[in-house]
Amino acid sequence: MTHAFFKGLLFLAAGSVIHAVGGEQDMRKMGGLRKKIPVTFWTMTVATIAIAGIPPFAGFFSKDEILWRAYQTSWIFWLVGLITAFITSFYMFRLLFMTFFGQYRGDAETHGHGHGGIHESPWVMLGPLVILAALSIVGGWVGVPGSLGGGNHFDKFLRPVFRSSTPVLNAEHAQAGETAPAEKETEGEEPKTGHATELMFTGISVGAGFLGLFLAWLFYIRSPEMPGLMAAKFHGLYHALADKYWVDELYSWIFVKPLIAISGIVFWRGIDQGVIDATLDGSADTARDVSDNLRHMQSGNLRSYAGWVAVGAMAVIIYMVWVGLRTP
Repeated sequence: MTHAFFKGLLFLAAGSVIHAVGGEQDMRKMGGLRKKIPVTFWTMTVATIAIAGIPPFAGFFSKDEILWRAYQTSWIFWLVGLITAFITSFYMFRLLFMTFFGQYRGDAETHGHGHGGIHESPWVMLGPLVILAALSIVGGWVGVPGSLGGGNHFDKFLRPVFRSSTPVLNAEHAQAGETAPAEKETEGEEPKTGHATELMFTGISVGAGFLGLFLAWLFYIRSPEMPGLMAAKFHGLYHALADKYWVDELYSWIFVKPLIAISGIVFWRGIDQGVIDATLDGSADTARDVSDNLRHMQSGNLRSYAGWVAVGAMAVIIYMVWVGLRTP
């Protein structure tokens, strides 16, 4: 639910930014927009803080719940989720800083599209942004976990829906005649143990979000030359990341190029040219050759016509004689 609030807000706010700059979508050609489109800026800021999982915004509660459940399953899942949360915080604040802070790096004349330069979107676009921004702030408060003193009402509301997915008793519980932990919890109760541990992991996840914020501020506000220096220093890693680990090239080499080659050899040359074109063009060529030969017979020369008549008559006589000789 919280994801729908802030992720929908991010998409709509991005559309508002694109509208403001006349269709430009390259952040490297933006900057300093917070003073020109303040409503879009503040709503985008709310969405960014929420998706980074910083309290008390909605994304904090859902991210904390996901990471805590992941840790209860496997610490590896928790670690992967934590790293993902850090990266998400970093690149989202990078987006915010590059778009709304610093100096404008684009061409104001070409980005105004006839409305007096860069401008705020109309309220028909801003209204949904404000509503989603409010929900991105308070939407997670219905799921405050017990470790933070809340009742986790949203979890209790959905518990009957997911009751069928509760694991069955394991062998150890069955042999001891115990009831599974999930069944020990009565409706409306939270587990009394593990709050200290959950608080510790909550602090770690919040720290990851703030670390992403700090690094984004350091790279794109405090020292904007640092990304270029690091790209030059770690040239191979930079190109691996910039080229998306060459996944597109690998996909093209494995799937796209072989498919194009097969299509060219089998479908185009083999079927299209070899069968379809050969049949149609061959029929036309045959008809043209036959008509050319017949046209040569119509020379307009009477002696030629008389000769052909004589040949035809001789052929008829020979055929009739041959048939008569074969008849008993």
